[in-house]
Amino acid sequence: MDLTLSTDQRDLRDGLRAFLRDAWTADRLRAAADSPDLDRGAWRALADLGVFGLEVPESDGGMELGAAEAVLVFEELGRALVPGPLVATYLAAALLGRPGAATGATVVTWADRTAPVQVVEHLAAADEVIAAGEDGLWALPAGKVAGTPAGIPLDPLTPVSHVVELPAGDPVGRAAAWRDRGAVLTAALQVGVAQGALDLAVRYAGEREQFGRVIGSFQAVKHLLAESLVRVDLARAAVLTAALTLDDPAAGDLAEAVAAAKILADDAATAGGRCCVQVHGGMGFTWEVLAHLYLKRAWLLETGFGEPGVHAERLADRM
Repeated sequence: MDLTLSTDQRDLRDGLRAFLRDAWTADRLRAAADSPDLDRGAWRALADLGVFGLEVPESDGGMELGAAEAVLVFEELGRALVPGPLVATYLAAALLGRPGAATGATVVTWADRTAPVQVVEHLAAADEVIAAGEDGLWALPAGKVAGTPAGIPLDPLTPVSHVVELPAGDPVGRAAAWRDRGAVLTAALQVGVAQGALDLAVRYAGEREQFGRVIGSFQAVKHLLAESLVRVDLARAAVLTAALTLDDPAAGDLAEAVAAAKILADDAATAGGRCCVQVHGGMGFTWEVLAHLYLKRAWLLETGFGEPGVHAERLADRM
């Protein structure tokens, strides 16, 4: 399997990276953490770039690309810590063709009916909720879902509500593809989180001085950063492999590829977040430093579309 990116794929990645670098600055992320209401203008800007319509047919106004391109885009979204129900809205457009999802007019979130504790992200900002059961998917207006907001969410940029009432909705499809693609896209976000945390840690290690030397010259710090880099590169390869398998099921065992991607990406993001906090020392959890936001986003995404333990069991079954 060739994981080399094409020129078009690199251009897609680099163009979005440049946009997000200017759009989601450190100051804007801090402001969003203080007031986590979804910015509809920013959401529509992502849609205008084609983020939610990557796999939508051209005849419906999309770009008709594949999962390989989607994971490149979602890695950049994770790297920039872009908030919002990105995966659910993307899947609603790509798999279900929900009206307005691809154009940014409709914000879609989701709830897992099989989870022991049902939660939903960005419920107040959503227009529609997709409820996923064992085998099926149901769509219902967000206003019909009753939820109790968490007073202090794990990720300050991601409001979470505990579902109190989740009525039956209209059946819209099967759950297998939703869960597999959701896991791969979430893994791609995690790779981006891990890369963003590593970038931040490397930059600080090259600036902070102790004992007359930058801390990046100390062997212990070098080892921390090198280990994070290895985790990121391994996870990135696993996520791209899973995406290519989604595009061409004959390329490999899909269940194995999805499970491996989620396990490795979750590990890269959580370990990378801790590394970033550690490199920043006592500043790591202060509000003015973004290190804590990377770690908290990693912890949040770790629970989405199957925790590592669930995917480890799935992978063990395949072996």
